[in-house]
Amino acid sequence: MAQTYLQDYQRKYPHLFEPMQVGRVRFRNRIIAAPTHHSFAAAPDDRLSERGVRTYGERAFGGAAAVTIGEGKLDDLNSTAHTGHVDCFTAGAVQPLLWYSDYVHTCGALASIEFNHSGQFAQPEFNPKGLGPMGASACVMPNGLTCREMTEEDMELVADHYAHACLTAKRAGIDMVNLHLGHGWLLGGFLTPMFNRRKDQYGGSLENRVRFPRMVLERVRKAVGPDFLLEARLSGDEMTPDGLKIQDTIEIVKRLEDLLDLVHLSCGTRLDPVARCLIGADHFTEPGHNAHLSEAVKRSGVKLPVGVVGNITKPELAERILAEGQADYIVMARSLIADPNWANKVREGREEDIRPCIKCSRCGDMTKSVCSVNPLFGHVSTRRDFPPAVRRKKIAVVGGGVAGMQAALAAAERGHDCVLYERSGCLGGQLFYTDYVWFKREMRDYRDYLIRQISKAGVEVRLNTEAAPELVYPERPDGIIVAVGAEPFIPPIPGVEGGNVATALDVFGHEDRLPEHVVIIGGGLVGCELSLHLSRHGVRSTVVEMGPALAPESVMQERVRTLDLMEKDPNIESFTGLRCTEITGSGVTAVDGAGVSHVLAAPKVILASGMKPLAQLRDSFQGAARDVTAVGDCLKAGNIHHAVFTGYSAALMM
Repeated sequence: MAQTYLQDYQRKYPHLFEPMQVGRVRFRNRIIAAPTHHSFAAAPDDRLSERGVRTYGERAFGGAAAVTIGEGKLDDLNSTAHTGHVDCFTAGAVQPLLWYSDYVHTCGALASIEFNHSGQFAQPEFNPKGLGPMGASACVMPNGLTCREMTEEDMELVADHYAHACLTAKRAGIDMVNLHLGHGWLLGGFLTPMFNRRKDQYGGSLENRVRFPRMVLERVRKAVGPDFLLEARLSGDEMTPDGLKIQDTIEIVKRLEDLLDLVHLSCGTRLDPVARCLIGADHFTEPGHNAHLSEAVKRSGVKLPVGVVGNITKPELAERILAEGQADYIVMARSLIADPNWANKVREGREEDIRPCIKCSRCGDMTKSVCSVNPLFGHVSTRRDFPPAVRRKKIAVVGGGVAGMQAALAAAERGHDCVLYERSGCLGGQLFYTDYVWFKREMRDYRDYLIRQISKAGVEVRLNTEAAPELVYPERPDGIIVAVGAEPFIPPIPGVEGGNVATALDVFGHEDRLPEHVVIIGGGLVGCELSLHLSRHGVRSTVVEMGPALAPESVMQERVRTLDLMEKDPNIESFTGLRCTEITGSGVTAVDGAGVSHVLAAPKVILASGMKPLAQLRDSFQGAARDVTAVGDCLKAGNIHHAVFTGYSAALMM
């Protein structure tokens, strides 16, 4: 018997990198890039853009077995809910899809695309012929739009549109399509009693509710033939009292199994704000939170390969899910946005070099589509293809937070000699607090990743060094990147200098010194998250916000989930529209919009009132080198995306 050489990754992750045969199609491993929507993926004419081709193609180049474009456009009548749906129904759609499939095939992967009629969630402004939203049953949507009940003529038309779009994809060299039957969109809306209240043959029993989705699948299968792969995405559990549960989903899969080749399990629904947050798991959600759903489908006797999507970021977890029979393949979305080379890095034994996703959900923004940690996401042409440095330079970076580390890494990648000055004894800046907060594990991983990469990049790091201009100037750097950060903003409230007042940053690591009850001044995301953190330590918090809403600056998913957890936490109460007028030794006095005074008693007051740039220190470096650029919080107090973007961009110009 011939000896077979097994590489390290095959020993460590034998299931994750085992090829998967589905019909006549071979997947090189068990990692599939999930359908993800990016506003820039569609050009102004809605056809797949070059940015889209390169962004999706990166995941194929990075080692995924298959890559799925999110939300292909089925028609111009009423199928779209937002910008960026990729045209898959006009004659001109074929050529850019061919470029995509060719790119992916060149990388050794399979090309896929998701089709999803928005149904009751459709928005008239994105549908030129404006027929308005329609769904299983008539209703008024939360946005005030009226959704009409579909007729059988509507169903026939939609089934034909699905078949035509899938055939267009096949003609463009695409290997399989993903048909979205979950999350409450049109087809998923027929499946769930949350939406489907029909009294005819398409409503009521599960057999009836499956009837229209099955019609669509039959129409598609007839169009594309028996060998073209059809995958379905389903919500294993809609996470609402009156929504689908896993036993319903198992029965749905069994009723559609003869028409499908693969199926993967998600959870949640768009109709319920909190359940919607679980579709793209946030930092409060446990890793692999849908694996029990895919396991239930597999153990029900279904013969199809069953996949799972949702918060699977670590290769060890992916391997365990496969090894324990919870799924046959892993579907990954944001991890491959944060690092498209995830699969190759695992295969090469470079797990510590994987750039972690921090679960901020900004990549899901329908208009911006940004990644907080990957500065190349969506910008391959303008940033990776940026002109190389003219010559090797000496670059000084002042400040070892996120912006400074990203700047130093990018400068080193461009071939420069880089010295990083940090006044404290460790790198990471304000992210030190992630060591203490239970729901910031991904952000802690990201901080540690940056520190490792700084070491590997050969950046000279000088800790415990206060880098004043007179220290840096004698070394004659060609450029200085100033990343000195920000400091807490202290609001001009009488009593703010009292001994019972601290800033949010002062609290972390010293939670055991707090009394049983505190008042938090500032109801932005920092103040809200601080209240959740302190609750784990048994501390009751009263959050006071001057504005009309809590956490207004955060993205929708982040805000909804945070406020839901706060509302359910008995240790937290919050007030909006209250302006703090005085801090005393026994608490806070605040005034509402009507001028009524309120006394909020607590022995400790914590300020979460924002940050302000260290502008004087920042500006002191002007003239210390030919090129001086400020980045991160010292430029403008912001988030990690701002720090990464400004740090990376500054290095490109050096």
